[in-house]
Amino acid sequence: MNRVDGKVAIVTGGGRGIGRATSELLAECGAKVLVTDVLDAKVEETVAYIKSQGGEAAGLHHDVVSEDDWAKAVETAINDLGGFEILVNNAGVFLQKSIEETTFEDYDRVMRINVWGTMLGTKVAFASMKERMKADDPAGAIINLVSTASIKGSPFGSVYSSSKGAVRLFTRSMAREIGALGYNIRINGIYPGIIDTEMGAAAMRRMADAAGESHNRAREIGEQMHLIKRLGTAEDIAKGIVFLASEDAAYITGTEFVVDGGFWLK
Repeated sequence: MNRVDGKVAIVTGGGRGIGRATSELLAECGAKVLVTDVLDAKVEETVAYIKSQGGEAAGLHHDVVSEDDWAKAVETAINDLGGFEILVNNAGVFLQKSIEETTFEDYDRVMRINVWGTMLGTKVAFASMKERMKADDPAGAIINLVSTASIKGSPFGSVYSSSKGAVRLFTRSMAREIGALGYNIRINGIYPGIIDTEMGAAAMRRMADAAGESHNRAREIGEQMHLIKRLGTAEDIAKGIVFLASEDAAYITGTEFVVDGGFWLK
């Protein structure tokens, strides 16, 4: 189950965190993976690990707001790995500031990477996938990283939450647009809660500050905010992404796939 044998995936932000876990699990489940990121050393680490486990992968420096970099990513996937059927729009940045502290430069950076990077990746994927993903073949799959912050909001994270809210509506709209155009492509959003990564740690420290607690209690506070009393792991989210990429999800598109340990219900 949840196999992606013989498929090729592009994973943005694949050098660390959720992107790395997703790249590694996709390879374990049979896909060839193009790992992209602006963190070149991290890309090399991810690719080396996949190869050490017998998987097939390539790496690429990739700024997701650059059309030239996207063209290079598609070219590399096609020429080096044989095409691509799966796109994981994972690359993103986190900002946790009060609105009084937030500058236009902060806003612009978050929106360009989180929103335009996702939109541009989807646009490029359409151009490549629509001709190859014929109606009688398995569909292409696009998975966008959203966030439970787009559902419930986030204190000291209004810009980040807004950017993920834009990705949420973009993903829904694209599902409808794909249906209207008749493209054989599925598109879904995955919604993590607080994940045990560098980004998650930063969020928990700010929560501790807001509660007047020391950073030593940040993790405990984060854990208690979930119905399942633990933080999510990058691997938890990777499993959801691989499911959405696989033929087990062949009848799923336009969905909001929440993988958050009950965080948004608290």
